[in-house]
Formats: sequence, C-alpha cells, structure tokens
Amino acid sequence: MKDSYLLPLLTLAKKGKVKGSVYISSKDLGKELGVSQQTASRWLKELESFGAIQRIFVKGGQTITLTEHGKNYLKTFFVEMCELFNKKNDELTIDGTIVSGIGEGKYYVSRPFYKKQFEDGLGFSPYPGTLNIKLTDETDILLRKFLDRYPSVILKSGTDEGRSFGNVRCYKALIDGRVEGAVIIPLRTHHPQNVVEIIAPKNLKNFLKKKDGELIRITIEV
Repeated sequence: MKDSYLLPLLTLAKKGKVKGSVYISSKDLGKELGVSQQTASRWLKELESFGAIQRIFVKGGQTITLTEHGKNYLKTFFVEMCELFNKKNDELTIDGTIVSGIGEGKYYVSRPFYKKQFEDGLGFSPYPGTLNIKLTDETDILLRKFLDRYPSVILKSGTDEGRSFGNVRCYKALIDGRVEGAVIIPLRTHHPQNVVEIIAPKNLKNFLKKKDGELIRITIEV
C-alpha cells in the first residue's frame, strides 16, 4: 500500500475509533484532508481495492469500516514510529508560555515527604514553587499527551497536615537550555492537559528573567 494512503486511512480510523464505522461522503473527506472530492474518491477506491477498508453505499454518502488489513497497516506504522522515537536518551521538546497559577505549587512542593523524594529521584531540592507553562500549539499538546506513555520518576502519595496527596510523575528536563529541572504531573491536578508544571532548584522566573506571557522551551528526557 502506498505511503500516501496513510493520512486518509488514519483519518478514517480516528473518526471510527479504529473499530467502528464512519459515515462520510467523498466530498466531506476531501475537505477534511485538503484535497478535491475526486482525489478523496480515488483514494477510497484504491484503499478498498487493497483490502484496507470496506464500503457500503447509502443515501448521501457511504459507511466505511477498517478491515484487519487496514488496522494492521496502521499498527505497523505505529510500531515503526515508536522504534524511531522511543529510544533511551531521546528527547521531547515542547514550547509554551508562562502563565500565573493559584499558588498551590509552593505548598505541594514543600511537603517533606515529596521534598525527600524529589532529592532522591531527581537529584535536586526544588525551589518552593512551580512554574506553569501553557501549550497552545497542537503539536506541543500532542507531545504532552504522548509523554504519559513514557517511564517516569514516581513520587509516591503521602499524608501531611491531615491531608492526603496523590502520586506524582516526574520527567527530567532542561528549561530554556539553561536550567536542569523537571516536568511534574500530579495524579490529582486541576490543570488541563495543555498546562504543564515545571520545577527546578532555582526560581525560574528570576533566573531566566522571564515574565507571564513569555515563551519557554522545555526539553524533556525520555
């Protein structure tokens, strides 16, 4: 199967959540892929001829289902991408802008049972506070989601001052190419997935001379 068929096949898989069927016209698929209706129709015919999809024509469109052959093609591509990027000592780089938090980071980072685990697992004692970074680019948001699949340093839950705290995943990172720190992802968090928290041994805003709205680059070890 041609590599150029990957995009339409992936689009159909996402719409049908791989196992389901998709009701869509060639015109609508073409619009979504940024190609003409004729090109989208030709791709569908060829995908069907390769045995990657099954089509049932209905009024106003068609119902499309991925076959096992189509699913296996996507699985093969996925494995190849994992082998390419999921290597030891590889890196993920994401960009975002500094945003103000509500001040909870200082409280959480300062908990004694967390602080000791930071020192043991990351090799540094963090400045009492976190820096919140908002991701706006879709690629950076996708990379943040993909980060969940990588091994991390786990800070175990504990209790302090009558409150219980959940596990925290930590990923060593280089902040703006100058400061070694970490991205932290608490199991319990009020932040959406397009906001990440970072810690470091220094007050990052002061050391980097940055303020809210300014760009930060995070290079994460994976």
